[in-house]
Amino acid sequence: MGELSAAYDIGGMLLSSTGGALVPLSVLPAWVADAAPASPGYWAAGGLRAALDGDAHTPAAARGTLLGVALVCGTLATIRLQGRSSRLAAL
Repeated sequence: MGELSAAYDIGGMLLSSTGGALVPLSVLPAWVADAAPASPGYWAAGGLRAALDGDAHTPAAARGTLLGVALVCGTLATIRLQGRSSRLAAL
């Protein structure tokens, strides 16, 4: 469990940093700014900044993107976990 927790924390920090949620993208290398839109942290931080600035369109687009990421990840997890209930019952 400790290894899983460490991997989860490190992965979350990497995704957040890559997206510009922890460190401004302007101080990171250029390749990070190019890869940032692939990170959910980019969309969350951008949507929050836009909402605080009073923009109504950008937070809605960020919510849609984050919802899409959540649906894809949930679907992949469901597919990955199918068939495991019978193995767990046997234990």
